[in-house]
Amino acid sequence: MTVRIFKRFWRDQRGVFAVVFAIMAIPVIALAGAMVDYTMWLSASTSAQGAADAAALAAASSKAGSDREVHDIASKVVAPRVQQWPGVELGSATFDRTTQEVKVRISGSIPTYFVTLVGVDSLQINVVSQAVRAADGFLEVALVLDNTWSMSSGDGNGISKIQSLKSAANNLLTLLFQGAVENVRVGLVPYAEYVNVGLHNRNQPWLNVPADTSSTSPRTCETRTTRSSCTRGESRTCTRTVDGVTETYDCTPYNCNTYEVPPYEVCWGGGTTTRTWHGCVLSRTPGTLRLSDLEPQTPYVGISSTSRQCMTQIVPLTSDEQALRSAIEGMEVNVGSYRPQTYIPAGMVWGVNVLSPTDPFSEGEAYDPGNAKPRKAIVLMTDGDNTLRYYSSDGRHVNFSSNTETANTQKAQTDRETNAICSYAKENAIEVFSVTFGDLLPDSARMLLSCASSSDHYFTARNSAELSEAFEAIADRLSVVRVTR
Repeated sequence: MTVRIFKRFWRDQRGVFAVVFAIMAIPVIALAGAMVDYTMWLSASTSAQGAADAAALAAASSKAGSDREVHDIASKVVAPRVQQWPGVELGSATFDRTTQEVKVRISGSIPTYFVTLVGVDSLQINVVSQAVRAADGFLEVALVLDNTWSMSSGDGNGISKIQSLKSAANNLLTLLFQGAVENVRVGLVPYAEYVNVGLHNRNQPWLNVPADTSSTSPRTCETRTTRSSCTRGESRTCTRTVDGVTETYDCTPYNCNTYEVPPYEVCWGGGTTTRTWHGCVLSRTPGTLRLSDLEPQTPYVGISSTSRQCMTQIVPLTSDEQALRSAIEGMEVNVGSYRPQTYIPAGMVWGVNVLSPTDPFSEGEAYDPGNAKPRKAIVLMTDGDNTLRYYSSDGRHVNFSSNTETANTQKAQTDRETNAICSYAKENAIEVFSVTFGDLLPDSARMLLSCASSSDHYFTARNSAELSEAFEAIADRLSVVRVTR
């Protein structure tokens, strides 16, 4: 009986499907159309956020000093950017004199077309943007730039790397100084094996320079009456076979002609060797002083040598754009036959010294834990791997061992010391940007990525155009007026 009733019910479907469909159609359509409504909401939110950022930057870049002035500026920026969303508008725009921050809020709603079927008539928009205005001494930047011999090579497009670097660095200055010049100070730290702190600093308390010395070797002469066609000290080895046995012998006498000549005098020695200071400094010893600006009372030691072993001298923090450009144009990658190698820790520690409020170079303001007043940054650029190591006995930077395994260990140590200085800088709220130019070993690239404040602070460049793009991106990040939220 029960089975027959169920079968009758199953056959009798008059109007059931229509009723079920009518019931289910509304949520099905709403669900299918929700993606359309969401896409519109996302587009409106993105437009609103872009408008808020633009308005905050515009107001912070101006000289507006009241909420009303800031609101007027923000309104002019926001209106055209959100006009396609009639329900979205500028909510508020305020200026905090204490923090020098502009805050812009955009709010409103957009109507829905599908989810309104389930009772959702609109979607809310609420975005906020904050931009900080420059304060006195707001931005301090140390450009730590590679001046090694490898920078004389081409970048692959017929331009030397050093020329590409000069162009990119000059462009960065243009971007940094285009706003409130008095709020921007930049220092230049060219580095190779060592850095040049400037001859005019010889008597500074933070520097210990040895006295110049001169030594003269005795002059020796002798009278001769014969000459030889052989070069003095020349030696040649020949082979010959005697009774089936091959042997080697010195055959030089058999290839020289000696002949008599009128008496003549041969002299050697008697030169004067002068060792002086050319502006170069060693790493600080003992311990780990070489890795920070701590204990400024412990001086650096100048290198006394017969020729210069460091490149263009440091330019301390300055707002003198032209002086910086002149120094950049004067950067050199060799002196005579000297071909400098790469020791990145020297550049990094002097980048810290330039930004530090203590000696040496005390132009920098005190460190701000929030890195806002002032905001400090180091831009480290290199085209090669570390090729030298720290010699603890006197602070020199010397070649790696000729043994490959030992050399790899020594390079790894120099890389770790580079990162130690980077970490010290970041602990003091200094932003670190790192830029590689050309091909580096994988471990060197990893080291420089780790050195940077974040992956967004790390740039790679293969040619002049990419180097310029990297420096432009850094300049954008270091803009005096910046979005903080």
